[in-house]
Amino acid sequence: MRSKLAVIVAVVSLVSCGATHEFSSGDISTKAGSSVESAAESANILTDQPNELVAMEADASSPAAPPQDPAVIAGQPQLIKQAQLNLLVDSVDDSLKKASQQIRTHQGDILDLQDNHIEDVQRTAYLRIRVPQAKLDQLLAELAALGSIQQQGLSAEDVSTQLVDAQARLRNLQKSEESLLKIMERSGEISHVLDVSRELSRVREQIEQIDARVQNLQTQVRYSTIDLTLAAAVAPQPIGRPLGETIGSTWQDATQSVGELTVGLMQLGLWLLAYSPYLLVIAIAGAVGYRTLRRRPSA
Repeated sequence: MRSKLAVIVAVVSLVSCGATHEFSSGDISTKAGSSVESAAESANILTDQPNELVAMEADASSPAAPPQDPAVIAGQPQLIKQAQLNLLVDSVDDSLKKASQQIRTHQGDILDLQDNHIEDVQRTAYLRIRVPQAKLDQLLAELAALGSIQQQGLSAEDVSTQLVDAQARLRNLQKSEESLLKIMERSGEISHVLDVSRELSRVREQIEQIDARVQNLQTQVRYSTIDLTLAAAVAPQPIGRPLGETIGSTWQDATQSVGELTVGLMQLGLWLLAYSPYLLVIAIAGAVGYRTLRRRPSA
């Protein structure tokens, strides 16, 4: 029971040093080594193991650290850049061809292309471009020369701190993984192996998540995006309709008008039929009154 408790204490101490603290790139190796040594000492006290076991855990938990991004080590800002450019061009088709050629020349890619070509509406085209950050400014200058600039903008986000913290946590978790593997090799009881295996699975899951985040950030830093919109300078003029189409449309309108008139007269007849009793009473009363007036002798 005491040996099982020692293993759990050592595992928790090793993992907590990488999951609960954020380190800078300068002192990460020193703090990781001291945390592993303190975890081994705690396990030695609880189980009364010899000092050789402590030395083995300390040696197993200090593998070579994975290489860091040279730009991060040098302290260069890690920027994610996004640009927007709206142009008014003479020909959308010609501008699309030229823009595609310029993008290929600068080793860029078109991530999205939408060409809105609707009759009697100004034609527009939208492109989302990815280009190496080192070639961003030059490509923007060449794209701007395709037409008249209506709107442009550039935004940048510094993710240097996020990269340093994520890489530090990744190194700590990798050290913890190595220590857990060594503990599994020395554990003889099945219950001990299962406890360490569950903790090892959790550490590996965190390693995969943080490693994916680091790679995603590094990709966004290496490649910038451009949202390019091309709009035609002159909207297309409506083309005159052919004579046959005009005559056909006129005949259709005339027949439709006749139909509407016929329906209207039928509706009127139905209304008169519905009110015919009242209209008959009014007509009889009018006739009687008229005759009465004619028979009255004049003074």
